[in-house]
Amino acid sequence: MKNSTADPKGLSDTASTILVIILVLALAVVVYVLVSGTADPKYMKKTVYVAGEAGITPIGQGSSPDYVLTFLPKSGDPFYLTGQKQGIGTPVTLMLESPEGRNISLDTSSISGKLYGKTLYIYQKNQASACDFVITETPPKTGFPIMTKGIWNVKMIDDDVHVLVNTYPTDVKMGSTSLPVTYLVGTGSGAVSNRADCSQAAGSCGGICPLTYNTSPCNRTYSRFIGNNFLTFPNDPTLSYTGDMTLSVTIRPTTTGNANDPNTWHQIVGKGQLDAANNEIDNYQLFQIGDKLVFEWNDRNNPSVHYQAITTDPQLTANSWKDISVSVSGGTLTLYNNGVPQNLVYSRGVDPRSITPPVPNPPVVRLLDTPNPVTIGKQNGPGASSYFYFNGDIGGISLYNRGLSQAEIESQLCKA
Repeated sequence: MKNSTADPKGLSDTASTILVIILVLALAVVVYVLVSGTADPKYMKKTVYVAGEAGITPIGQGSSPDYVLTFLPKSGDPFYLTGQKQGIGTPVTLMLESPEGRNISLDTSSISGKLYGKTLYIYQKNQASACDFVITETPPKTGFPIMTKGIWNVKMIDDDVHVLVNTYPTDVKMGSTSLPVTYLVGTGSGAVSNRADCSQAAGSCGGICPLTYNTSPCNRTYSRFIGNNFLTFPNDPTLSYTGDMTLSVTIRPTTTGNANDPNTWHQIVGKGQLDAANNEIDNYQLFQIGDKLVFEWNDRNNPSVHYQAITTDPQLTANSWKDISVSVSGGTLTLYNNGVPQNLVYSRGVDPRSITPPVPNPPVVRLLDTPNPVTIGKQNGPGASSYFYFNGDIGGISLYNRGLSQAEIESQLCKA
């Protein structure tokens, strides 16, 4: 038990301690001045003062507009954003903190002049990286990636004294509930996995690296595959799934054809391996077969058992964009085409032309973790006859560690 009786000496002891600290600090300043000959003015400077407000504003017309983050500096000391074209006053770095705790730097190169009274628009540049944001003086066009729900903080850092000056919070209530764990994209010279925590991992090209473009609807980044090239990403925890997950991808095949003709079979993306004995070991794999789609996996409880979920109706049209998502939630698989769930038939085997009995309809989806790499545009097989190269464009390759709902998938469709 602690004695609560006050010590009459406590106050004077505390005051003495504070006085000693003040004297030590004063002595340190004097010593610095004697050594350097002058006092660095940045240690004597007060931090910049800016009164501002963060908010959100709708972009576009209709019942479901896109929402963009805004920042309005209202009054205070002269300042400019580090990286802007021109400005006077105190240099300030504007950082963005997301609801998940990501600290995001902003591209300020389009900003110029005095900023007071200007509404500044903050948004993600493109879908390829959830950590690549820009701040502009003009509102963006519709179709930019939607923000995640929750409290976003605009942070102002005084570059002269390296101190956080202020934080301006705002609540984003209309948006996505989560980010992809990783987003895979070819770069034209290689491949990059952009992760939700802002880290990156390098992939590699097979053959000529696919060229990349930003001319798809909503300016999404995509890679062009010409039937003899592909991307590979080494196995890592952001690519492996054994429970709930979602694989989303945007594709534009050059041709379709008859689903019964193996010449029309093309791998889109997968973490699988076909060995020389024709045994297929897949964590997950998405295939085009003619104008239909197939999702494949091996059963975690029975690793030698390989399942296929095959669409019963045509899904693809040559030279036409389609947003495809496969969601696994609680052992149930749903395949969406442009946000619409599709009818599926299930097969136990590796040949989608025949439905091999016996197979539960539908089987419980228990994904088998594998050490295989992820390949895009080609199956990971032992020889040319099993490569199944893709012809056309692939983009928006996103992996989530949970099964997205139909409403969530619809909210992320490109409206352009």
